[in-house]
Amino acid sequence: MKKLLFCFIFLLPALLFASESRKGVNYKDALSYYKAGNFQKSYDAFSKIYLHHLDDVTFNFYFGRSAYESGHYEMALAAFERVEMQDASNIRNRLEMARTYYMLKMYEDAENAFKEVLANPNIPQNIRTSIEVALSQVSKVQKKSFTYASVLMGMLYDSNVNYGSLGDYNYGGGTLEKINEKADIAFETYANVVNVYDIGAKNGFAVKNSLAAYLKEYATEKAYNTLYLAYTPSLLYKVTKYTVEVALSIDTLLLDYTRYFHTFSFVPTLHYNHTTTLSSFVTLEYQRKLFEQNSLDANRLEAAYGLQKILSPRSYLQGNIYLINESKVRGSDIYVDFTEYKTDMNYANQFSSDFGADFFAQLRYRGYSDYSDGFGSVRKDIGGLANANFSYHVTPTLQANLKMSYEYVNSNQDRFTYAKYTLFAGINKTF
Repeated sequence: MKKLLFCFIFLLPALLFASESRKGVNYKDALSYYKAGNFQKSYDAFSKIYLHHLDDVTFNFYFGRSAYESGHYEMALAAFERVEMQDASNIRNRLEMARTYYMLKMYEDAENAFKEVLANPNIPQNIRTSIEVALSQVSKVQKKSFTYASVLMGMLYDSNVNYGSLGDYNYGGGTLEKINEKADIAFETYANVVNVYDIGAKNGFAVKNSLAAYLKEYATEKAYNTLYLAYTPSLLYKVTKYTVEVALSIDTLLLDYTRYFHTFSFVPTLHYNHTTTLSSFVTLEYQRKLFEQNSLDANRLEAAYGLQKILSPRSYLQGNIYLINESKVRGSDIYVDFTEYKTDMNYANQFSSDFGADFFAQLRYRGYSDYSDGFGSVRKDIGGLANANFSYHVTPTLQANLKMSYEYVNSNQDRFTYAKYTLFAGINKTF
């Protein structure tokens, strides 16, 4: 008896080690299948060991995704629910739950979950578009059209409303004093109403209509009061690997309630999923700009490429590059024809169920075509912009926002060199 007990005590660690080693190998294999997109194999591997990992958030998320993609929706929902119990701030997990609810024909639960994710201001635009299409499909099943609205309002401080220059500048052989910066506070509000209607669940087509309005009213610098209105209808086509959106847009801008310009745009966009965590974006835009001072009228062409990496179910990183050309339609005004190159980076993270943040940085170069006799040169600008936005969820559909921004432009024509910073505090409500 003592010998048997001794053997058992001696062999138990080895047995446990072998068991853990076996689980480790299975997990590694399952993860490799998942990353390769072979979800049936990853599900088979995960399902053999998930009882040993019930409290592992990352494991259960991968298990849930594998179950969903391989058609095991009940198992997927159970895995996502385990994640939510331990990590309620996991926005991506909430989105996957919404998709799973839909596949299980739990349409009201799916709608509520989709709307909860949609209310988060830090989700990237491609995810927002996917949710809009999904909600249109849910609404079609429920014999209704899907519409939602969001309103952002608050107070803004601007250190340089008039883009005052940083120093004196030369013109026509003389020296003119700099334009002094004017600081002011403003009331700022932005409202957006979106309607999405699914026109074929089988073929993935949807029609989207978006109406946006932006208002900024300064306390003293009334000449810079801004009203912007835009209407954008678009056609969406979405399948597993990619989404195509073709949009038309008409907008108008008023300064001190006098129309300054309006534009017409045609914007096709392709979003392609390389993997479950890596996506590319290609956008082309043609825009006709029509000013009240028609010598400023221009044709604008823009090409953009973006690459987005989902770092975790709560965070992402996205970089973009842009090539822009504007050419005048008529007249001899300078500072109309130019070519611009831009690059930017955006990082967003939902740190907890209540607190999220995103950080943005941009660099740009703009070179104008027309020679300036007054300055004796062709204008060239190099600029940068950085901002940080923090949001706090008061309720699932109401957020408090704090945004800080700094911009600096250095021009070879000193008149156009400036720096400014802004501070915004407000609330964002989704309906």
